[in-house]
Amino acid sequence: MIVSAVNLAVLCLIASGLLDLVFKKYAALPRSRGMLIFGIGFVWIVMQFALMKYTGDVISIDKTTLIYGLVAGVFLTLSNIMLVECMGHLPISTASTIYRLNTIPLVLIAISFLGEEINLLRALGIACGLITVSLLYQSPQSTVQRTSSYSLFLALIILASVIRALYVVVTKAGVNNGGDSNTMMLMAAAAWCVGGLAYARFREHQIELNARTIKYILTAGMLVFSIVWLLTTALTLGDASIVTPIANMGFAAAFLFSLLFRMESIDSKKISAIGLAILSIFLLTRSV
Repeated sequence: MIVSAVNLAVLCLIASGLLDLVFKKYAALPRSRGMLIFGIGFVWIVMQFALMKYTGDVISIDKTTLIYGLVAGVFLTLSNIMLVECMGHLPISTASTIYRLNTIPLVLIAISFLGEEINLLRALGIACGLITVSLLYQSPQSTVQRTSSYSLFLALIILASVIRALYVVVTKAGVNNGGDSNTMMLMAAAAWCVGGLAYARFREHQIELNARTIKYILTAGMLVFSIVWLLTTALTLGDASIVTPIANMGFAAAFLFSLLFRMESIDSKKISAIGLAILSIFLLTRSV
């Protein structure tokens, strides 16, 4: 079962990299981030209902599922709105790597509140991941002009990283306490719809859709559904401090995809970072 959890986490890694690429390309132009989040949530709801019908699952309305599902949905919505906004102002390598840095608060919270343990291999794996983040981090002088706006979005992506870690912990706690994972995912999708529409209406003052936006919505919606399903399922099979660090290596996949689309250049430092990311995944897997 642990092997299955690791495999699901690796698939989540790949899907996360693709999603970051889609977010970056969408945010490169002045389009409504809120409507993108709203549309993704709608696609997610449709796909979640289709999955539940196929598997014969039904919506479970109980106190545990409602509480944990609502809190997790709010955390996930906030973190992704922040991520899309930051993708419009930061290089993809900077935004993606810092966002995946939620490994640090996740492990600390998992150890403190979920009763999970950390051993030498896990510690080495996480350390390699942090070094990878450091190597992939792009200096603002080489990519964008250092401004107060850059500092603001840098702080915002760090906050998004922490909130993303809270989502993982709440989801794992909900499942551990008997919450229904399918219903919790459905609630998270609904949170995206509500949060995205509210952001578009009250923050951006822009509620409109066009054919190009819908294409991004459909692509990102399928990726988000895949990511959350893969991560949630993996968390039911393995420890959060193992599953999530692997899934968080999506920034390495995002970088590789950005190379294919010639959005980033490659150098020895970045090659070393990718190698360390692979080593980190190996060490975390071996620690199971």
